[in-house]
Amino acid sequence: MGFAEFYLPRFLLAIPPVFAFLWALRVLDTFRLVKPRRVIHAIGYGCGAALLCFLLDSAIFRMSPENADLHAKTAGPVIEEICTALYVFWLVRTARVGFMVDAAICGFAVGAGFALIENLYYMEVLGSSSLAVWTLRGFGTAIMHGGTTAIVGIVTARVPARSGNYQAIRFTAGLALAIGIHIGWNIGLMTPLESSVAVLVGLPVLFGAIFVRSEQALHRWMGDRLDHDLEMLHIIRTGEYTESRTSEYLRTLEQAFPPDEWRDMVRILEISAALSGAAKGNLLRVAAGMPPARDPEAEALLREMRVLRKRVGKSAMRAMTPLLTHSSHDLWELNQLRS
Repeated sequence: MGFAEFYLPRFLLAIPPVFAFLWALRVLDTFRLVKPRRVIHAIGYGCGAALLCFLLDSAIFRMSPENADLHAKTAGPVIEEICTALYVFWLVRTARVGFMVDAAICGFAVGAGFALIENLYYMEVLGSSSLAVWTLRGFGTAIMHGGTTAIVGIVTARVPARSGNYQAIRFTAGLALAIGIHIGWNIGLMTPLESSVAVLVGLPVLFGAIFVRSEQALHRWMGDRLDHDLEMLHIIRTGEYTESRTSEYLRTLEQAFPPDEWRDMVRILEISAALSGAAKGNLLRVAAGMPPARDPEAEALLREMRVLRKRVGKSAMRAMTPLLTHSSHDLWELNQLRS
């Protein structure tokens, strides 16, 4: 049997279906929250994580060959899940992803990249195995890698970015769950066929529920925040205070700070509301199938806001916290404008 006849079927059974699943997740993302560049970066990181884990595992095997099997089943999954999960945690923590759905897509992309490198290695190790065995080992394990890393992202993204300590706790919980699933897969709690069926049935159900819930949260956030932004702009530009809590709080701030500092604070609030509205407009354009509009003034406004934030000082910024964009969704929105 020639090289192509032997390796090509195994490659087609193990790799393309995983990336087809990733592509399907992207198609279901109505608002295109994750840019293709982000997905490519995540896949690349997963490939790098796989190479790093291979080097670590090889070093451990050489130092303790008698424990190689135990390491592969227990310690190996711990190392692999930590390496892949750290990138997802960084994306969520820095508000580069803001919703569970984009955390799931990025997490699955990292796992897909990891599986790509791992399966290329196992194509040589398991070369003599039948296509049925290779399908279970290659395709099933690849989906498992994507699923566990996606779970870490989903669990972590449920916490607002400003809740740093709690977010780290949720990340640890998601990581522990991913490690548990991975170890259970490796030690064979179920047969390879049962494990593969569980993954192939369970992951679409999980991701389907996540997509529905995430889109509901996105719609609620867009509606509530847009109302807030429009009210803020109306008050700032007309000077007409209403009976709302936002008006009452703005009136309190105006009385508490000197006029010069208050003018800078008002400008910060105005820029924040304007940028927030522009970002939401782009989300609606993408959902309608149109390209996002590029605002030539956005970068200048962001620079102006950074200067004003430094000028007004920490006490003024703390006082404006309830009115500014500080949730994980809002911070993600500003990151979209920067890019």
